[in-house]
Amino acid sequence: MNTYEEKRERRRRFVRKNLLWLIPIGAVVGTGMFIGLGFLVSWLWRVTLGDIFGFKAISFWQAWGLMLLSQILFKATVRPTMRTGPMHHRRWRVDDAPADAPAGPEAHV
Repeated sequence: MNTYEEKRERRRRFVRKNLLWLIPIGAVVGTGMFIGLGFLVSWLWRVTLGDIFGFKAISFWQAWGLMLLSQILFKATVRPTMRTGPMHHRRWRVDDAPADAPAGPEAHV
């Protein structure tokens, strides 16, 4: 059975071995997604709001500003809220609690 450390070391070796082609592919994919999302928001604005309310079309950079503004307004944090992995598991579980400790929400009152 593989331990977490063995899997982690295997991933590290894979990344080190393939780093020369992973960086350019990552740069191309990231640039493509940046441009694609900007044009997608611009196109959706033009198709929906332009036809419905008669708004004028927006530019690529205005589309990115709109996405940034919506992130600020509708997403409270920039950090991910769901964390996974062995370091982020719940510290206390019901089956790990001492026998004399009360269980449930009333335990924290």
